[in-house]
Order: sequence, then C-alpha cells, then structure tokens
Amino acid sequence: MKTYMLDKVLDTGTTYTAESDKAYIIRKVGTTSTSKATLEVAGADCLEILDEIARTHPTTYYLYDLLDLGDYYVVVPPDKKFGFSGSSGSKMRIVGEILELAPGEALPSPYMGRYAEQAKKYMSYLRGTYSHGTDTAWTANDENNVLSKTAEAGTKYHIVGPVYAKLANLSAVHSPGDWTLRFYLQGAPWDILSTNMGDLGVDLWKCYWNDGTNYYYKPFKPTNLPPEIEPGRSFVVSMINSSGASKSPSSGASLTATVTVGVVVELL
Repeated sequence: MKTYMLDKVLDTGTTYTAESDKAYIIRKVGTTSTSKATLEVAGADCLEILDEIARTHPTTYYLYDLLDLGDYYVVVPPDKKFGFSGSSGSKMRIVGEILELAPGEALPSPYMGRYAEQAKKYMSYLRGTYSHGTDTAWTANDENNVLSKTAEAGTKYHIVGPVYAKLANLSAVHSPGDWTLRFYLQGAPWDILSTNMGDLGVDLWKCYWNDGTNYYYKPFKPTNLPPEIEPGRSFVVSMINSSGASKSPSSGASLTATVTVGVVVELL
C-alpha cells in the first residue's frame, strides 16, 4: 500500500467516485457553506458542518482553519461514490491521505471498521440564535437562552467543540468581560453558582471580539463540559450581560446572539 497526501476541494451537488485501487481517509474538513453541509459516502450521511466552525482557510476576520475530525474521520473505500450538499455554490475542502492498494490488497481493517461505523457516529453541530428585540436594551445580568437541545430517542450527543459564538448589532465596542456564555445539562449549570467567585459563565471574548471597527471570530475548544447528552436530556447555552451596565443595539436593530457547538452524533 502506498500513501499520498489528500488535499482537495469538492463542489456542492457533484457526485465523485473513488478509483478502484484508491481510498480516501478524510481527517480534516472545511466548507464555505453558510447552511448545513452534509458529506455523504455510498448513500450514507457521515458528516455535518458549516462555515462557522469549519472553514476552508483562515481569513482576516475569521481566524480559524479546518476542523480536525480526530477519531471521527471519514473513509471513502475504492469504487464508492461520495459528495456533499450545502448552500448554493459552496465548496468543501477535504484533507488527509490517499491510500493506493496493490492488486488484491484489501483496505486495512481499522479503516473498514471506521467505514462501517461512520454513518452511526459522526461529527455534527448544534446551533441556536436569540434576538433581544428591535431597539431593546439588554440589561445588566440579564441571561437569555441562545441554544437549547433535548436529545431525541435513540440519539446521544457528545460535546466535543469547537464553540463558536457572536453577538451582533452592539452599539458600542465589545470589551473583555462584557458578555459570557453559560452551559447547562438538564438544568444544572456546568459552572460556579455564585458571583462571589467571579462572573458566571465563559467570557465571550474567547471566540468573538472587535477592535472598534472590525469583527473577529475564533471558536474555542471546550474543557470540562458535560461529556454527553443522553436521550431525553437537555443541553442549553445561554448568554449573560456581565458588564454591570445596560447594553443597547444599534439604532433600528436587535442585539442578536448566535452559538454553534461541535458535537459527535451517536445513533444508538
């Protein structure tokens, strides 16, 4: 078996076919799709991403790169068809290895094992938005839910990140410590319980900030979060005005929060 570098860009809506003696091992992905981009191999969905957490390359205002799939990489065996669906005209960049097999050589068993599993345990995301109301100020210490998810029967979600978050339409510069994200599992906060130890939640500055003119986004990898959402259990991410003062939107606009969290979906 020979191994070559894989780094290719796919077009949405196009069906590709692996050569009879070659397999793709896709370890990192990114997309330009602003809506869900779903990668399909041999008719089975095995990856869901969007540009907020997995970009094809860094840009001036989006300071992050491809999403590393880790243990949840995607395998395209020889002769299998694959492709992705996403927003119109979007692209998906795939990075990893090309395996060239000798005549009669089979794909190594670890890859065949992952291929058999990848439609039942794959990278995806949860996303939520909250709009506070046109010309409505967000008062100090006010907390509002941005993302809420209850795991469906037969489905488990593993919280692995990254976490992308932003707050749009602020009338003033966003400063460190002004806004925080708080994570809950089944109503219990994964956090301190009293402000005697500091602000509640995680500083939004970890994944969003501006310099007074330009906005920058960089998702962060969570640590010590609830490891999984079991069927029937809930996961919530809220946003808090931790600045100590009321915050207003730009005239005629609404303060709008967005949170996207990378997860592994496991079909039980």
